[in-house]
Amino acid sequence: MPKTYAIGDIHGCNQQLIALLSTLNIQSDDTLIFLGDVIDRGADSKGVLDTIMQYQMLCHVILIKGNHEEMMLGAVYEREYLKYWLKFGGIETLQSFGVTIDLQGLLQIPYVYYKLLKTSLPYYQTDDFIFTHATPLPHLPMDKQTDDSLRWRFIPLDGQEDHISGKTIICGHSAQKNGKVYHQNGLICVDTFAHGGGYLTAIEVRQMRIYQVDLNGNVQQFDLTKL
Repeated sequence: MPKTYAIGDIHGCNQQLIALLSTLNIQSDDTLIFLGDVIDRGADSKGVLDTIMQYQMLCHVILIKGNHEEMMLGAVYEREYLKYWLKFGGIETLQSFGVTIDLQGLLQIPYVYYKLLKTSLPYYQTDDFIFTHATPLPHLPMDKQTDDSLRWRFIPLDGQEDHISGKTIICGHSAQKNGKVYHQNGLICVDTFAHGGGYLTAIEVRQMRIYQVDLNGNVQQFDLTKL
């Protein structure tokens, strides 16, 4: 049976991504959903984008737009956006492409990478799940969400209510620095701080199976429903 995997914030950690995807043993009828923030902070954003494009030829790939993709795309047109992006990981992305750390360098990145980022979706949903980068407002249907709630809103400190749709939200963005997957009230967050020394995490949504890879390539997996 085809499987659907959602992968949390990669942030330029291509070696962890390669190790994770190798563990998943992706088949041609499987679906890979990248939950955004695939670039910035880590050392090899270019490599991550290359890996994603490679898997586009192997299986069904869905890329969700994160706030870092939004910043990079915005930096092309607005100088203030460029300054902001460079402050929060853009320098590392430009370094991975071997270009200068300025607008000229940004414009030297081949168009195929911009084409990939421009195909990213604000969210994706199935009959049972909603996949998004950040934490949607629980009282609004997905077509009424704002850019802020889709790409910038963190999980509230006092928790998140179930979404009005009744579907399970699978997201990233709110880095779980303890490396543990957040799972409460119909919300699952699989950003487990890969770039900061944590894990890169994938979830197979039908069986709620978690796969994690650390900086050294060590793999662990477990059933989320049994925690």
